[in-house]
Amino acid sequence: MSKKIIKNTFMSSLIVVDDNEIDRRITKYNLVKYHLFDDITYYDGGLAVIDYIKEHRNEQANLPDAIFLDLSMPVYDGWDVLDEIKNIYPLLAKKIKVYILTASISPVDIRRSKRYDFVRQFISKPFTKEILFSLQL
Repeated sequence: MSKKIIKNTFMSSLIVVDDNEIDRRITKYNLVKYHLFDDITYYDGGLAVIDYIKEHRNEQANLPDAIFLDLSMPVYDGWDVLDEIKNIYPLLAKKIKVYILTASISPVDIRRSKRYDFVRQFISKPFTKEILFSLQL
């Protein structure tokens, strides 16, 4: 018996920001296998993704539809990314949906993430097929 997978047609581009190679590989495996996004870009740090978003803030076609963001990264962490996005969000040509994808299960982190209107969900790793299909895309 085969399983029917319904492709999500609401999202086409995604940026994944995670400094952990193994977590990136797990995420990539699930995203490629279930093909919910047409274009996926991976960053291993927060500063590079903010630079990209700022550079393309006026170009709707070059902004991602969504970001999967890890919180715990060296130098420029996920909270720094969220703060920067919050500052430039009103200026963006496209409203980006952010999904926090983190190893944290801290209620403090969950509450803190709700301060950002553009954060759609707080997802604790590991990232699985069930989580992917439950996303509020």
